[in-house]
Amino acid sequence: MPATPTGTILVVEDEDGVRVALRRQLTARGHTVLEASHGAEALEVVRMRRGNLDLVLSDVVMPEMNGTELAATLGRDFPGLPVILMSAYAPAGLTQVGPGKHSVPVLQKPFAPGQLEELVVVALDMQGRRRRESRTPAPL
Repeated sequence: MPATPTGTILVVEDEDGVRVALRRQLTARGHTVLEASHGAEALEVVRMRRGNLDLVLSDVVMPEMNGTELAATLGRDFPGLPVILMSAYAPAGLTQVGPGKHSVPVLQKPFAPGQLEELVVVALDMQGRRRRESRTPAPL
């Protein structure tokens, strides 16, 4: 059985208690967690790391720059960096935002720990595949 993928995740959440709970949950699963309290701060972290992250997990409703704007900016400036949005205010049943291949998954708050981990594992697995494919030489 293959190991569950782990990675470096940036958690972007303006509520301290929620951010701390997410950090604890993700680190307990073996992930390295960085934190930002709003979108502008998150962009600063991503740029300082030159996009060297595996996933961004962001709330939608935040001051200064909301999660949807953050996801759009990251998609433009760091294509291929996966983003998962979280929202307590999204319409029921909304699971993705954005067009086609640029859509971003949305996780409805409150959510069970297993729901978050399932999305994180899928995103990290896809990210790992992309990285392996980018290093694989093209067939002659």
